[in-house]
Amino acid sequence: MKELIISQIAPIVATGIVGILVVIIKTVGSAAVEVLAKKKEQIEQAIIVSGHEQDLATAKEVWNIVEEKFRITENAEVLLSSKADQFNNLLLQRIPGLTQRNLDDLRQAIAGEFNKNKVAALSKDDAIKQLQDSNTSLQTENASLKDQLSKFQSLAAATVNADTPQATV
Repeated sequence: MKELIISQIAPIVATGIVGILVVIIKTVGSAAVEVLAKKKEQIEQAIIVSGHEQDLATAKEVWNIVEEKFRITENAEVLLSSKADQFNNLLLQRIPGLTQRNLDDLRQAIAGEFNKNKVAALSKDDAIKQLQDSNTSLQTENASLKDQLSKFQSLAAATVNADTPQATV
């Protein structure tokens, strides 16, 4: 009888144990898949960041090359456009496959880093306004000094005339 009960209950218990094990394995397996997916994302981000850092380092090298080439020049407008073109060309030679947006982003990042401690250059309109204000101030000061000079000269002339004896006729 014992054997009969065991033979009837054993498949039910085995099915229950298998069901529980399936649920545990599924739960642990899905958690492991999530952990592996997160780890994969972290590795991909690290690869992207290291690739970006490598691109940034290459862009800095190119920037220094272009800076040295255009260090002394007289025409600023030609300088700016030529430097940007030269930077783009050299960077594309070293890192093929960059888009124009990538080039612009890298150039802006490098320029920001190199120019962060430099005094901001005035725009053309700001420079003209500043020069006009300075010119107006200097003209006012010049007029004031000329007025003082003429008063001084007239006072000096009056003093010289007062000191000179007049001849009587």
